[in-house]
Amino acid sequence: MIPTSGSYFGIIPAQLVFAAVVLGFSGWATQIIITKIRYMMKGNKPANRFDRIPERIMSVIIYVFGQKRLLRDRFSGSMHFLIFWGFMVLLLQNLNFIVEGLLGYDLLPKTIYLPASLVWGIFQILVVIGVAMATYRRYIEKLPRLATTHAGSGAIVLGMIFGLMLTDFIVDGSKVSMESLHGVTASLSPMAIAVGGLFTALGLNEPVGQAILTLAWWAHCFILFYFLVYVAQSKHLHVFASPFNVFFRDLGPRGALRPIDIENADTFGLERMEDFSWKDMLDFYNCTECGRCTDVCPANLSGTPLSPKHLILEFQDHIMTQGYKMLQTDGEPREQLAKGAASEEPIWACRTCFACQAACPVFIEHVPKIIDMRRHFVLNVGAIPETAQNALVSIERRGHPWRGTQFARGDWANGLDVPEFTSGDEVEYLYWVGCTGALEERNRKVTQSVIKILQASGVSYGVLGPTETCTGDPARRMGNEYLYQMQAAQVIGMFTDKKVKKIITQCPHCFNTIKNEYPQFDGNYEVIHHSQMIAELLENGKIKLKKGTDLTGNITYHDACYLGRYNGVYDAPRDVVKSLPNLQFVEMAWNKEAGLCCGAGGGHMWMEDPVGGHVQNIRAQQAIDVAASTIATSCPFCMQMMENGVLNKNKEEEIKVRDLAELVAEAME
Repeated sequence: MIPTSGSYFGIIPAQLVFAAVVLGFSGWATQIIITKIRYMMKGNKPANRFDRIPERIMSVIIYVFGQKRLLRDRFSGSMHFLIFWGFMVLLLQNLNFIVEGLLGYDLLPKTIYLPASLVWGIFQILVVIGVAMATYRRYIEKLPRLATTHAGSGAIVLGMIFGLMLTDFIVDGSKVSMESLHGVTASLSPMAIAVGGLFTALGLNEPVGQAILTLAWWAHCFILFYFLVYVAQSKHLHVFASPFNVFFRDLGPRGALRPIDIENADTFGLERMEDFSWKDMLDFYNCTECGRCTDVCPANLSGTPLSPKHLILEFQDHIMTQGYKMLQTDGEPREQLAKGAASEEPIWACRTCFACQAACPVFIEHVPKIIDMRRHFVLNVGAIPETAQNALVSIERRGHPWRGTQFARGDWANGLDVPEFTSGDEVEYLYWVGCTGALEERNRKVTQSVIKILQASGVSYGVLGPTETCTGDPARRMGNEYLYQMQAAQVIGMFTDKKVKKIITQCPHCFNTIKNEYPQFDGNYEVIHHSQMIAELLENGKIKLKKGTDLTGNITYHDACYLGRYNGVYDAPRDVVKSLPNLQFVEMAWNKEAGLCCGAGGGHMWMEDPVGGHVQNIRAQQAIDVAASTIATSCPFCMQMMENGVLNKNKEEEIKVRDLAELVAEAME
């Protein structure tokens, strides 16, 4: 009954024909994949992703086999889950198909084949359901995030998957119909039984049944093996590549950008394809064009030309069309990357909020690539927005980005009995105020509230006052790695002299830089954000809230990207908010890991957006939608942006924006 059990024209063994098809298509697909690996390994930037192997294996189990990120969208997640697990189970069926085709006879005895056919048949139906769901979402519902230049490719793949299931139904149905003539059960697959019953009802005899079986069997063969070739050379390569991308994902702190060896680097950032690492290029093979990254990108939502999806797809198209040049040794000039989605305007629109990476189901790393593009623009080309350049010049000359401020670094402490941090041997915590907390008028009130809380709690702390300087975070996010490393060296040197061990920060950007990036330069400290410190003091009874504030109604909390999504601090700020008397806590629609950026990250606190960019207005509307009368923040940038958003919505009378420290200081006994 297996078509390869005979011969063609009485001369050519059918098994030989099948073997030639298997070897031919497999060799073709293998050659394509090897070429892509050769492109990938031309990346010059180092990337060590072979550490923490058990954790990497667990990532594959959770995110590939468990489909954890995909299942955040229940419809799409269920669709992918059905197709993925259908293919995993049917992989055994297809292996059986290949072995039987090569041998020319049934491999499995009936006692094994019949229960296996029931399982395979159920999963075939589930795959068809998944294909129907995908077809509906892409071509009927037409979900905007799926809009792509490769829509035809998706239709081809869905068609081939359906074709594989259909030919399976026909092959098995033919077997059921023919063997039923002899009183034999050929399969327990529900669809095979249904198709077989149809064939029997139509009066299918054995010769016709064998002819139908043979045609469907060979159709299944060619679809199966051409599917391997097509996937290997299309954007659907992620079918094979995504487990590797998940395995090699970045396990370091989310908030730690990769440093540049300033002394030995010939060029900075990304100019040409070879400037990527091998892991970056593996990312390009993994983009599924699902659009989840662009859907959550605050820059894109606010109307700027940045689309994380199209950025990665542009790199993908570049390596697909220009990758062969990297294998040449004749010195042919390489095409530069700065064009289209990777040109200056989209790259400077990024807020570095990490929403794109947190949403990507295959762990593509967008933000480091964008920062490396900025490094190229700033350090190689000298192309930088004027407002960003002004902030960098101010950091270099004055030690802070607030050009034009009327305050000196230590003015905020005038009239307060604030202790100086003398030495880590004498004082437990250094309270790192930060540039904005010291120099921006609205945030100076937050700093004073933190001082009030620390004094009331009896915490051993001190401040550096006028000797504080910028951590360098804005310089690094705006692409000036050289200036960042200068600032980092200065601050780490000061911490070493003062024997600093523990640090309280007010700004999540300072928190992230000191906690996650200074260890790259041997600066290792215990860092706590002021929201965490306040939550701890409340829990331990060191401070008590009894007075209540002059605020009532609903209060919502806006997650700061560099505190929440970068460092996983979600509960402590909410615990503080929930402890406030007379206020009812409500969540905005986008919260925690899915929280929406305020729009100030990536240096945008000091940059102007020529197109769109008013992310704060979108976030303010989300607070309005839950009838919040107070928006609690835990970041100086978020506070300013949310106040602007509320003002732009003409809601400044109805909605107040307060830092957690202000609310707690006001409500303390």
